[in-house]
Amino acid sequence: MTINLPPKNPDTTYHGMGVILVVDDERAFCDVVCEILETIGYVAHHTLNATQALEKLPQIQPDVILTDVMMPDMDGLSFVRHLRQQHQWHSTPVVIISAKATAEDRRLALESGANEFLAKPFTAQDLEVLIADILNHTHH
Repeated sequence: MTINLPPKNPDTTYHGMGVILVVDDERAFCDVVCEILETIGYVAHHTLNATQALEKLPQIQPDVILTDVMMPDMDGLSFVRHLRQQHQWHSTPVVIISAKATAEDRRLALESGANEFLAKPFTAQDLEVLIADILNHTHH
């Protein structure tokens, strides 16, 4: 699979090397998102479900977590609620990424404790701007 990525966006100002965890049960989606993030300059990790993510979190200490909603073991909303109950992860920024993007889906995502909602499909630039905005707010 070939991905044509745009040049780095000059509008993004965060210059630290952020660590991003992508949680989605579709391996191809994880691979594409991780490639986009690494091209931009982030360190990207992925897991295929929330249980794997919970095991990997202490090892990688992500700056941002991107999670799908519909996953087999624990859905993304339950995953976010679980994170918000854990002292170590209660303030880690979480973005829900979903193809289900009605106003109700967005409301439920934010009520679960997610910081942002990104509807599939999205562009590399959409992702870059969103992550940079999150990191700019958490590191200032």
